[in-house]
Amino acid sequence: MTMDKRTLFRLTRESGFLWKSSGVLAALLLAAGTAVSFLNTQRLNLFHEVMAAPQSPVDPEIQVGGLQPEALEPELILDAVLQSLETDTPFYARLMDVSYMLFFLKPETAPELPAIGNLNADQQAIAQGLVDCYAGAEGDTGAEALKKLAEGDAPPDANFALAIVLMDRRDADAAVEALHREIDLHDSHHAREQIVETYLQLEKYDILKALARDRKYREFFTPSVLQDLALARMDWPMILKTLLPAAYEHTAAGILVLAILSGLVWALILIRFNGSFSNVWKLVLPALVLGAFSAHATLLAVFWQDYQIGFRFGQTLYQQLLYCFSIGLREETIKLLFFVPLIPFLRRKDDLVLLTVAGLVGLGFALEENVNYFDASAGLSAVTRFATANFLHIALTAMCGLTLARAVYHRGEEIQHAATTFVMAVAIHGLYDAFLMVGDLVNFSWLTYTVFVLMGYQYFSWLKHLRDTWMDTFSITATFTYGIILVAGLTFALYAWEVGPYLAVQAIIGEAIGTAIILVMFYREIPETVV
Repeated sequence: MTMDKRTLFRLTRESGFLWKSSGVLAALLLAAGTAVSFLNTQRLNLFHEVMAAPQSPVDPEIQVGGLQPEALEPELILDAVLQSLETDTPFYARLMDVSYMLFFLKPETAPELPAIGNLNADQQAIAQGLVDCYAGAEGDTGAEALKKLAEGDAPPDANFALAIVLMDRRDADAAVEALHREIDLHDSHHAREQIVETYLQLEKYDILKALARDRKYREFFTPSVLQDLALARMDWPMILKTLLPAAYEHTAAGILVLAILSGLVWALILIRFNGSFSNVWKLVLPALVLGAFSAHATLLAVFWQDYQIGFRFGQTLYQQLLYCFSIGLREETIKLLFFVPLIPFLRRKDDLVLLTVAGLVGLGFALEENVNYFDASAGLSAVTRFATANFLHIALTAMCGLTLARAVYHRGEEIQHAATTFVMAVAIHGLYDAFLMVGDLVNFSWLTYTVFVLMGYQYFSWLKHLRDTWMDTFSITATFTYGIILVAGLTFALYAWEVGPYLAVQAIIGEAIGTAIILVMFYREIPETVV
């Protein structure tokens, strides 16, 4: 039995049906995400629990989170240390895992490790020395013991363990010496990798340039490492060569799927705002692709600004505000430049199509930008960015693109209108970033939402003016509702995979509450009657 259009029209505008259907969809996604999360048996070990539980990954544009050492139980850390040492992973990897956990252990709590079956006598001594270095009761006793183990004809990984401790104590030169001894004694593959990472931290670019020619080190010069070297020399051909490979070097497939899903949901909403698919379908993909490339072009602008001319965030309020407004200027300018190639194909289209296609360019930018933000937060920032950053880029690019196209077609007063709209967009974008980034404005961060809501009202007023009737068979409100539930559901699954269902539910609820004001704005402003 199929549902006729009249029934569909009525049901998708009934709040009761939307609540019930949304609840069912959310429950199904919750159950599926929970089931999938238990397939990740790795997260059930104590090391993963210690490292994941105190983290609060959030959208870096909204809030700064991080590890909270005081939230960790010493007994849990010590149990996780023992469990990690008992695994079958390479010994050097176990040492690194142990050092991560011990970093959050209070001094004078180091245990005497029991005999661990899969460690030989040298490895047992190295592990005990490492534990004593981080949490020993006798000052540098552990470090001295480790140094003695690393002397002379040292066993494998003694110098590597010492290098870990020295790096954490900010004695990088001594750490490099220890790593070189490890390589000389045991031709250590992982010590070479660590040397490359250490020289990057020390900004020893001349040494790295020489190592890059050594075949034994070549595999460690990944696109991101080569990009760092290129930025140090402002080698623009190499910067361009590594731009795309470095952007996706460590991106997980799940994060890409989440970013694409979030983008496709918004693309569908924008097409629904337009009212007709037939008059925009040819331009949807080009607009999204151009927008995505504008994000990479913006990154080149960031490199030029930060590295070539040295204009960075700065220390004073004036410098920080100026930098925030420069973010708005460069991003809004570059998005518009990538919208320009579409202007000749839009001449015979009405203003609503112009608004839609320009918005799709902004969406393409947001989609590409989301990959890094989602990756940094294990996907958790997707819910927040769906309602904030995605819409910010869509709305500002849509309004600027419409007025720019009209200025190209009609000139006259339209040029002034385009200039005014562009200045407004840069100001809104700059203020949005300033209230999130500038330390002196932290107490006024709530104004971010004020700026955002005012921008939203402006966009929706344009949209309502350009479209006369809103009688879609399947309501846009329902599209938006089901779309954000799908994004939240996939976010939950990805985050539950890392930390488990309980913590993931808490995190998703927190993200939704944080964006509640903005979500209310959407439901109020989408020009449909829901009863």
